[in-house]
Amino acid sequence: MSGSTSSTRTGSPARPASDPASLEDAQSEADLEAVEARQPVSAGEDTGRFGLGRRFLSESFDPLWVAGSVLVVLLWWAVGKVAPSATFPGPGSVARRIAQDFFSAPELAFYGLSNVGLFNSMLYTSENVGIAMLIGAALGTVSGLLAARFRVIGAILEPIAMTAGTVPILVAAPFFLIWFGVGRASAVLLVTLYVTVILYVFAQRAADNLDPVYEDAARTLGASEWRVVCDVLLPGTVPQILGGIRIALAGCWGLQAIAELLGSQYGIGKIIEVLAGATDVQGIFAALLVLGVVAVACDTLAAFVIARIAAWSVAANPGGA
Repeated sequence: MSGSTSSTRTGSPARPASDPASLEDAQSEADLEAVEARQPVSAGEDTGRFGLGRRFLSESFDPLWVAGSVLVVLLWWAVGKVAPSATFPGPGSVARRIAQDFFSAPELAFYGLSNVGLFNSMLYTSENVGIAMLIGAALGTVSGLLAARFRVIGAILEPIAMTAGTVPILVAAPFFLIWFGVGRASAVLLVTLYVTVILYVFAQRAADNLDPVYEDAARTLGASEWRVVCDVLLPGTVPQILGGIRIALAGCWGLQAIAELLGSQYGIGKIIEVLAGATDVQGIFAALLVLGVVAVACDTLAAFVIARIAAWSVAANPGGA
């Protein structure tokens, strides 16, 4: 009797055979794990090396866009069949003209443009757009964020930005030609002004739309103003700023070509000006088509880069929501 009593463990109480609460929690967790295990992995959640690229291509490919492009080409071909080729050339003749003048266009030497082709001219225009985008994006983003966070700076910059954004940008072209002469500087500065205004508005609106509770929480936790800017303000405004950069880039190509058309010695706009003076409609179509293809390609590349930089944001990638 004593042996059986001594063999009983008295150091810890015996656990009940069944606890309803613990059994219910365990059953819920097991059911949840089973459901998650049965769910298929979505193609958009591919975390492999090329997963983001495949997701972007699948989301950016629009059959309606392709069908619309084909319809436009067919309509162009049909109109070219009935219209005089001197006033409305068809897509086939324009494609042959692009291939002929892509690297060298000897006929342009009669108009003072020696050793010039569509490729060299498009490269010159692309360089101008790139320079204007870099300078304008930096100036517009910094000034917009400062205007949103400092009342004095906002009071100074707001009237200037609103005036420049309201008045058509081409109105300033004659002044730039007078002040900076006929050349690259005037064209680049004109496009830079356009990009600066666009990015100023986007950066300011992005900072104003950011919920102040995040910055207040960071300061409450002891973050300095520099840490608030780096860890809260910039990540919170980057998606909308990147969207503004893409919109500004889309408008830069046409504005740059017009700036070169008004006063420049090189570029795709200069070629269009020369061909327009010679009433060479086929050459104008070829130059415009090259400009459009490059603009669309750069926009697609910009969309891909933005999707990689801010893939976590619905604002930067609404199609992935």
